[in-house]
Amino acid sequence: MNLKSLLECERKSLMKISKYQLPNGFKKIGLGILIISFISLFSNKFLADSEAIRIFSKYGMLIGFLIISVSKEKIEDELITKIRMQSYTFSFVFGVFFSLLQPFINYSVDSIFQSGEAVFKDNGDFQILWLLLSVQVLFFEFLKKLHK
Repeated sequence: MNLKSLLECERKSLMKISKYQLPNGFKKIGLGILIISFISLFSNKFLADSEAIRIFSKYGMLIGFLIISVSKEKIEDELITKIRMQSYTFSFVFGVFFSLLQPFINYSVDSIFQSGEAVFKDNGDFQILWLLLSVQVLFFEFLKKLHK
């Protein structure tokens, strides 16, 4: 097996993976998981204040957004594919800028309001992933409505 055929085989495998999407019905499942997780996170804050419920709810929200993000539309054409890629690109760029700027903004606000007791804190994994997925889903829906 030569290098060219090996590269062609790898390219075909990557193309097959990159075109994989869940059926359209999974959008409703993802939305249901997202809503249930959000309600449980919100109610946990006021009722139980359990760390385990908080963690499961956060991961549930991420899974819900991910399922919505990778689900097909009813009509999946070239325009939808282009809009989807634009929303992923926008989400990535926005997420990088947010991740870079947010710690400085938090530090500045803390130093103003806490009079010298400010601590430089990094963004958490959940916060970044939640931002990326939520911005992608919302921007995709916005662009879809814009093109109709």
